Amino acid sequence: MKNQFTKFYTLLAAGLLAAGSICPAQDDAPPPPAEPEYNGDMAPEAPAYAPSSATPGKPSEDDDNIIRKPKEAPPPPPIEFTKAEAQKSCAKYQGKLLSVYGEIYKIQNCVRHRVNEQEDIFKFSKQGIQVVEVNATDVAAIPVGESWENANSKERPCATFNKKYITFSYTDIYFVENCVRKLIPDYETLLAHRKERGQTNGEVLALSSKEFWSMKHGRDITSIIDKEFHKLLEGSAGVDIIPIDEACKGVDGKIVTFYSRMYKIEKCRKREIDAESFTMHGGAGSSKLTELKPEQWISMPDGKPYSDKK
Repeated sequence: MKNQFTKFYTLLAAGLLAAGSICPAQDDAPPPPAEPEYNGDMAPEAPAYAPSSATPGKPSEDDDNIIRKPKEAPPPPPIEFTKAEAQKSCAKYQGKLLSVYGEIYKIQNCVRHRVNEQEDIFKFSKQGIQVVEVNATDVAAIPVGESWENANSKERPCATFNKKYITFSYTDIYFVENCVRKLIPDYETLLAHRKERGQTNGEVLALSSKEFWSMKHGRDITSIIDKEFHKLLEGSAGVDIIPIDEACKGVDGKIVTFYSRMYKIEKCRKREIDAESFTMHGGAGSSKLTELKPEQWISMPDGKPYSDKK
């Protein structure tokens, strides 16, 4: 009987094991797979939201986060003008000085020459050539050439100006002798110099900077005013001396002039002051200065120069 029960339970256990209803022991279960260890040489997996890229390191063409530079349209073709249109514009502006959006051009022989030097613009204004403001469309038919400085860089030889009056800044006038320029110090001397040479209406030629500075600067021409002044100093002018009270009557304490010099009269003594400095600093004001007569000037004794007054 015992053998029968043992046989029955053996058959039952075998059937249950075949059906998978009995699990093996925990000690016999296989171990779980080990997690990989991360180190600096291994890149982490990309997150699920990372943008896709066809080429590593470059954004995809479908990425909306990339701002793309718009394609630039090709420039329009240049406008071509007929010969008749160019000649019409040239005839209208020939020889004039034009301002086109702040740039100054001189129209010469149907070519626009840009003027870069303020000195040249000043020379044109002295010649009566005024700047005319125009639009670019008004002169578009006139071709643009080289700058005015380069177009007029041809230097005339100094012999061209021999025995002639020249200027560079339109303020000082020179007389040229043997390629040497000599300054004419004042207008009275210019008139006297012209009269001596029989050139009462001699033209004053304007030189370029290259032409002007290529000539040597000689000794200035003696002022005709200084000649008369020296005659007084030498006593050869034939001026009589008058009493000192009469000489300083009405001018004592005032600023006076005598030829190219300026004085302050104090106690009937003439004290010379720097005329240029006094005028530049507005010392003369709007008052009219008194011009001394030769007999007044020679009759009053000299005092210390006014600038040395303590």
